[in-house]
Formats: sequence, C-alpha cells, structure tokens
Amino acid sequence: MAKGTGRATRGRVQLNLALQGGGAQGAFTWGVLDRLLEEEDIDIGSISGSSAGALNGAALATGMARGGRTGAKEHLAMLWEQVAQAGSLMTLLLLPLRKPGMGLWDDALPVLSPYQANPMGMAPLRYILNTLVDENLLRKADTAPKLFVNALHVQSGSGRVFGPADMSIDAVLASACAPLSYQAVQIDGESYWDGSYAANPSLWPLYEDALDTDILLVELTPLHRAETPLFAKNILNRINEVASVNGLVSELRALEIINRNVPGADIRMHVLSLPDQPAGLLATEPSIKRTVGRVLFEMLRQDGRRACDTWLTEHGAHLGRHATADITARYLRPHTQQRDMALS
Repeated sequence: MAKGTGRATRGRVQLNLALQGGGAQGAFTWGVLDRLLEEEDIDIGSISGSSAGALNGAALATGMARGGRTGAKEHLAMLWEQVAQAGSLMTLLLLPLRKPGMGLWDDALPVLSPYQANPMGMAPLRYILNTLVDENLLRKADTAPKLFVNALHVQSGSGRVFGPADMSIDAVLASACAPLSYQAVQIDGESYWDGSYAANPSLWPLYEDALDTDILLVELTPLHRAETPLFAKNILNRINEVASVNGLVSELRALEIINRNVPGADIRMHVLSLPDQPAGLLATEPSIKRTVGRVLFEMLRQDGRRACDTWLTEHGAHLGRHATADITARYLRPHTQQRDMALS
C-alpha cells in the first residue's frame, strides 16, 4: 500500500484504464496516471483511449515496456514536454493539444478547411510520437499493457478500435485527428478522424476477455453545461462534447446490460472526473483544449495528481470488490429521462 492513501492492506488488483480525449486537458490525465503509477499494488491492465487519451496510453504503454513504472512516468513527462516545445516553436500552426497564436483563428476555424489552412498536417505530432512510441512493443501484449485506440472511419461514420494486432503510429495519429484542424489520416487507403466522435473511449475492449474486472474512466468531457453557447467556437465545442457523451452513454448502457444479464459478470466501473474537481469549470473552458504551454500542462498535471490521490483515499480499498461509480444515476437515468420526455 502506498503511503498516505489510507487504503486497507489487500492483494494486488488489476485496473483497466479508459482515457478520454480533451486536447490540453489530457495533461490532467497525465497527472492521474503519474500518481496511479506510484501504487505498487495496482497493476495497469488494458488501456483504451481516444485522442489525447490515445497519446497518453501510447506513452504509458511504451514506457512501461521499456522501463516499468519509472519508464512509464518518464515517457508521459516527455510526451507533454515535447508537445509544449512544439507548440512554442510553431505559434501559427495547430497541434491537437494547442491553441493558435491568433485569437481570431478560433472563430474562423469552423469555416476553414485544414486541406488549405494546415499544409503540414500532423507532421509535428508524428515526429513526437516517432521519438517516444515503439510500435513493435505495443504489438507484444506480453511486454506492455494492451493498448486500444479509437478512431472514426470517415466514409462509413463508424468507429474502429485499433488493438495490439494492428497498432501503429498512424492509428494513434488517427485517434487524435481533429477533422477541422487536420487532414484525415490514411490507413490502408481508408480515412480516419478523431476517435472521440465514435466513442470516448470504447469500453468493450477492456472487458471483452474478462467480465470480472475493474475499469477506471478518466473523464474530461462535461456531461452538462449550464450555458447555451453563442459563439461559433463554443457551439462547435458543445457539438463535439455531445457526440462524445452520447457515445460514452451507449457504451455504459451495453456494459450495464451485460452486468444484469450475463451470469458471473461483474464489470466494476470507477470514474475520476476533471469536471467534478474544484477548478473543473475553468479547466473545461473550451479554449483550454487548444492552449499549449508548460505552465498550463504542469497546473493540470498537479490537479490530476491531487484528484487521483483523493480518489485513492476514498475509493482505493474498493478496487477488486465493487464499483464506486453509480453509472445508472450519473449517465443512464438522465438520458432515459430526456428520451421519455420527448416521447410523452
């Protein structure tokens, strides 16, 4: 048991990770993972990630394969440091985790095509991943946590999950390919966009082979916003969030059906949510997603570490025993109520 968690002494537990996308807010997830890796009695099982969650997952899994927990922490730190460096050097170009240097760009973004406005595409992020991520290690399930990344197939509109058998730098890039910022990523002649539009993230890969398991969702997307967006960038942001939330609710509804109807199934969900934190409203402000900088990343990392430490103190002893998130009350019932109101 790690010092200070307050958890009861128990055996080792395997925890699968579901990592949402959210641009720069993914640095909060970095902090959560950084703290979680210090828990010697918690083993990281499989990882499913979309967008920034895919980047964090790829860095963690590669680092774990190369150097265990220390290697994972180092690779996560290198990922965010290199993204910060790239953002500071290319102030007029977009990366998945930065805000452009010109404020007007945010409002112009919905009407500008990346095929005209961003000729470099995802080259800077590709360079970063090539220095950090080892495709061969990620394809060997025995040397690293299994990694699954989610992407949207442009032509069909369906989601695709890339697993260890077909893992690649291109797959991770596809998961982070915001369609209004980057040209679609080509894989085997097919076009792919940001996986958050299909599932944020897919949960089924984390329990497909084991229906008695624990899943921690690191949530970055607000389920509810009190205000009605008025500006183009905020309208687009909320549309993206709605797609993300609806995909997650569908995944959780399927999970709950399995828990209720399959003998022996006990898929235990746990949620650590950025929007639920004291500074959650500020941290989930739309422009934060497109902001790049060491100061912001470090602030979010520290927020993630504190949130994880609190979560471990409150819920760590329940891992391997029962769920700590009421999925029905948090996700399913509100959507069911809205549906019932529409039908009445």
